Amino acid sequence: MEKKILVPVDFEQQSILNLEWAKFYAKYNDAKIILTHIIEESGFLKRMFKQEDFEKKVIEEAKENLKNVAKQYFTDESQFHCTVEKGKAYEEIEDLADEFEPEMIILGRNENHAKGKKYLGSNTLHIINETDFPVVTIYGNQKPTDVENIILLPLDLTKNISEQTTVALEFAKIFGVKIKAVTVNNIGTVSHKSKLLTSMNKVKAFFADYNIECETEIIENETESPAVIVNKIANEINPMIVIIMLREESNFKQFFIGSIAKEIIEECNAPVLSVKPWNDESEENPVFKVVFNPLGIL
Repeated sequence: MEKKILVPVDFEQQSILNLEWAKFYAKYNDAKIILTHIIEESGFLKRMFKQEDFEKKVIEEAKENLKNVAKQYFTDESQFHCTVEKGKAYEEIEDLADEFEPEMIILGRNENHAKGKKYLGSNTLHIINETDFPVVTIYGNQKPTDVENIILLPLDLTKNISEQTTVALEFAKIFGVKIKAVTVNNIGTVSHKSKLLTSMNKVKAFFADYNIECETEIIENETESPAVIVNKIANEINPMIVIIMLREESNFKQFFIGSIAKEIIEECNAPVLSVKPWNDESEENPVFKVVFNPLGIL
């Protein structure tokens, strides 16, 4: 089955840079790049789209622009496919993901230039929350040539980490890189640290069984948030990707970007891949199969 990477393009600088990352990731598993541009219909456009010639012209121009952008990164047109859709951006992107079943969706993050603050746009939030496919968020001018051959894997060992480690394993095998697994000890007791050490040794042994080198670290820090710590490590080691988990809200059967995950995604200079749990027996993730639950947590 042909592998694919979905890249929405709004022709802003960040989404254009995302194509460079898509090309970088695609070379490891020979994936095809699906470029899409979503035309969101304002009141004015809705009126204009009633004119068939106008609608056809706008869509054709968008497709031509997409092709021109793609040709800056790919010499062979068989390496990419362009599509233009109308509607709400997040809805159209989710529908395209269901259609193409991509290995990942690559999205850009935004910045309030007046305040110099990064933030997740509403479309990105919707897509991360709703899609079953891994989403990579990217911000800034960092290029694939700037990163090191390592995956950063921050673990919350009080939760089920089976999906997160599964994704890390698959990416490590595809990229042929090592993993740095970290967890934060913010309790400080000897017994808690001992439990963390035992769990991290299991994590390391699991990856070793698949011939994946894994460095583990328990960070003693009772003052800073885990997100701040993770982003500091990312700045230090410059990973090719950071893999984090979303969590299920206890009162509702839905998933959400908690404050820690949101802060990592918004502030991390490295690409961040968000993984949603899929351990419900009635569901199966379309990309990965769970192979690991080192702590026996259900």
